Amino acid sequence: MRNIKMIFKGKRIIDITRAIKQGMPVYPGDPEPVIEQVCSIEKDGFALSTIFMGSHTGTHVDAPSHVLEGGTSADMLLPESLMGRAVLLDMKHSGGFISAEELDVAWKAIKPGEGIEVLLLKTGIPCLVEAAENFCLEENIAFWARDKGLKVLGIDAFSIENGKSLPLHRSLLSRKINIIECLDLELVEEGMYTFICLPLKITGCDGAPARAILIEE
Repeated sequence: MRNIKMIFKGKRIIDITRAIKQGMPVYPGDPEPVIEQVCSIEKDGFALSTIFMGSHTGTHVDAPSHVLEGGTSADMLLPESLMGRAVLLDMKHSGGFISAEELDVAWKAIKPGEGIEVLLLKTGIPCLVEAAENFCLEENIAFWARDKGLKVLGIDAFSIENGKSLPLHRSLLSRKINIIECLDLELVEEGMYTFICLPLKITGCDGAPARAILIEE
């Protein structure tokens, strides 16, 4: 604990992970999580539960194998590829459909400088079934993100795009830009942060739930 305090030097740590629980919203068609206690302290002397859920439940990382044949699975993602200096842009004014041109205007307005590796988008689109089809990032964002040198694109919505063809997923992941969806950014202000996201190391899986945090600069 002493070493952790020395590293962060009193900086505020913000948890931007959505809690996983029964009855929580999931992307339309995904399995709903079920958490059941199979042992109790009263009966067995310890508590133990079974957990059933989809690999893209709550705050999660999309592995390349989610959309790319022969792509990297969740357990092969390097931790350092999901960490770095981040800029959070407030895009609630976008109306649900965001282009690279809009991102560029917001990026230039905040003037993040050099060395940004993570872009987080606060859209205000809730992770609710009825909102899933009312949001989409345009595919030209992949080229914009590559030119900016980004290695992570994170968002507070269910997905970075709607529908089943997922062209932006393919464009980003084929360019080694990681995708993190369903972040909890409601109470986080636009600005600069240090970002850390650690997905579960599930062998051969197309994605994994993750714990994500921001550290104020």
